Amino acid sequence: MADINYSDLLKSCRIDSKTEFKDDNIYLAHNNNIIGTAGNFITFTGLPGASKSTFIAGVIASCIGKTEIFGFNALTYPHLKKTRIALFDTEQTGHDYKRKERLIKTLSGVKDIYKTLDVYSVIEHSANAILGMINEYLNKTPQCAILIIDGILDCIESMNDEQQAKRLIKIIRKWANKHDVLIITVLHLGKKDLTAIGHIGSASTRYCQSELEVSKTTNNTYKLTPKKLRSSGHFEPIEIMYSEIEKTFVKL
Repeated sequence: MADINYSDLLKSCRIDSKTEFKDDNIYLAHNNNIIGTAGNFITFTGLPGASKSTFIAGVIASCIGKTEIFGFNALTYPHLKKTRIALFDTEQTGHDYKRKERLIKTLSGVKDIYKTLDVYSVIEHSANAILGMINEYLNKTPQCAILIIDGILDCIESMNDEQQAKRLIKIIRKWANKHDVLIITVLHLGKKDLTAIGHIGSASTRYCQSELEVSKTTNNTYKLTPKKLRSSGHFEPIEIMYSEIEKTFVKL
């Protein structure tokens, strides 16, 4: 292994008045609250069955329909040139995905959602294969602005291996920065302490730009609560419910 020249390395890391920074492209917001920007990753957490995928569908629908969904505004800023959104689904069967597809179409008001959306079902593949496919997609799709991994536990062999967890988070952060994308991950909470599960959960909570927790209420509504907002002030939880009249989820 070649010796590291720490003098040159130190110079490359220095920030001064001449240092130029790219403008932060805001890819996901709630009113004036910044949730996610290019070059970062955020995470949606919640217990199994908390309806995390419903809120993810809302984010996707906001991208496609260029409108506010559940209080989210995603890729609705006119200066943005990167317009594609990608979903790597590691958990849902075809039947469950079709329900999400119908919901995205209903919420967005767009029939041909695949003009903007790239979806990959990777439920049968190993962690390394999933990471390899995501890397290949990002290399070949420079117009991608938001990439969703639902869920991140399938991108790691052991959620309780600290080194694997750190490596995965480094890979995600490197992708976000290199490709100028916002990466959204979905992660389960532990039932006992309601914290993001395993070492991967701890690493995700530490390094993510925002952590949004999804829960089901006793009134059969679903609530999204900001647990961590690195780039914004706090905002009140977002609550949604299924409307039998409108035959879809609506914001309360």
